[in-house]
Amino acid sequence: MAFKAALNSLYRRQFLRSFAGFLGALLTFPRPRGTRAQSLTGKLIRRSDPEYDAKRKGLVWQLAKPARRPGLIVQPGNVNEVVAAVDHARAQGLKVIAKSGGHSIPASFLRDDGMLIDMLGMQDVAVDPDNFTATAGPGTWGPTLLHALEPHDMGFPVARGGSVAIGGFLLGGGLGFNPNTWGIACFSVIGADVVTADGNLLTVNAQQYPDIFWAVRGAGPGFFGVVTKYHLRAYPLPGAITTSQYIHPLDNHAGVAAALEQLVPNSDHRLELILLLTGNPDEQAVAAGAPEQVCIVNAVAYGTDAEDARALLEPVANSSLGHNPLQKTEYEPSNLKILTGETGESFPHGRMATEGVWSNSIAPVIAVLSERMRQAVTPVTTVSIRFMGNTRLPEDAAFSLIGSTNILSVLTWQDAKDDNRVAGWLRDTMSVLEPFSLGHYINNEDVVSYPERNQGSFTPDSWTRLRALRKQYDPDSLFHDYFGV
Repeated sequence: MAFKAALNSLYRRQFLRSFAGFLGALLTFPRPRGTRAQSLTGKLIRRSDPEYDAKRKGLVWQLAKPARRPGLIVQPGNVNEVVAAVDHARAQGLKVIAKSGGHSIPASFLRDDGMLIDMLGMQDVAVDPDNFTATAGPGTWGPTLLHALEPHDMGFPVARGGSVAIGGFLLGGGLGFNPNTWGIACFSVIGADVVTADGNLLTVNAQQYPDIFWAVRGAGPGFFGVVTKYHLRAYPLPGAITTSQYIHPLDNHAGVAAALEQLVPNSDHRLELILLLTGNPDEQAVAAGAPEQVCIVNAVAYGTDAEDARALLEPVANSSLGHNPLQKTEYEPSNLKILTGETGESFPHGRMATEGVWSNSIAPVIAVLSERMRQAVTPVTTVSIRFMGNTRLPEDAAFSLIGSTNILSVLTWQDAKDDNRVAGWLRDTMSVLEPFSLGHYINNEDVVSYPERNQGSFTPDSWTRLRALRKQYDPDSLFHDYFGV
């Protein structure tokens, strides 16, 4: 029990830090397909290099390292080196895929053979405070973008974890801060610089190449190009960000669900509610006989000032969540940097797996997930349910599937011998969620083990359009498709 409690305590300190602590001018340089490749530059890592395997494994953020081995890894430092890499791949008949921070849990960017373009070195950020916009390279960490915006009293819905770069996060949608007001993060992409299969560098937006722009906003790991820069809309920082947290025994999940059934539909859009079903983070209390598993409700208010933020949180405090919890902390001042955590420190270290669904259910899914928690197979198992008060989706985005609840199971363990038990637990959990599922959020899915979840992350019309655009802009299939598709 002490080992389990210690890991839970570590999990809380690291994972919950995210919660309490989480259009330019057109640039095009056309060349006919098949022209002579440019000289390949940037840092090159070949299979024959002594450091290849260490570098390959280092691209994967978590400790479970797939055996897939690209033939060549290119780490460009500027856009010209990206263009040269794409030209070289086309001339040599190499399939191409790009990655940024490597935060994909199944590492779907790791493919056998071909070329992997590692975009982590492209982290330039420029802020235009007069127009509330910014540009940022795909390798930019979320905290780096926040640090650049903060002196101008601006923010952006980066990921709730400092170890997440914006590249893949935005390409797959991006469920970040203040989603009920700021929306899914990719909706704040107002343009992008993209290298296409022809080796052309295009700036795409709502007026220029609007179909590619549509795909940039949510296509995920099957995008048919390489994004070298994002053009972003930023937002005025809230005058005060304040948090409250309530911890109840897992056995009280029905009471917690009843409170959330009342709070979620009636909450101001500036209040964000997140439920965690997880291990009790209080090690000493567990040793003294407290429940080992708990329900943790995190409430984040994005107010105009401290008084307004407190008013947003008061309905939560006055609900049954505030009555006789195991523990509570209320009305704590915070900011986006505290909530995000620093790069590389916002999640526990180990082998990790995640699965989840979009749903419109609250109490029924909390009930079935609480039962699954009682059958947890790892010391650190957490089910997160984020409640979405704003499910409106723009038409000009590939991101097209959403629900009022986002459910995500996150498992962390250390020993590879437990891999099959973890996979079985997740498989069974997804099975009991199926009656409540609207579909998937591609950024959270194990699309390697379950490639059908790529298609299941889009509406049928959006999926059909994505397939047609891939044929149009990458007719020779230079870029890797969705894994398993």
